[in-house]
Amino acid sequence: MNMTIVNEDVLLQALKQAREETKTGLCDLFTAKLERLAAHIRTDYLSPIESAELLEQEAEAMRQKNYENVA
Repeated sequence: MNMTIVNEDVLLQALKQAREETKTGLCDLFTAKLERLAAHIRTDYLSPIESAELLEQEAEAMRQKNYENVA
């Protein structure tokens, strides 16, 4: 019984660590993506409407990529 509790604690700690690492990885990924988009907007002097359209296109591309990976 005591061994089961220890194993559960170890498993819960491993899951917590995996969640934190996933969050950190996703944060790094999305902030890098946003920085690249911001640089593109500044470099090409995009208007607010063009910038919004670019963000919408990127959001749709990310959504489609996710659906492809899930399917």
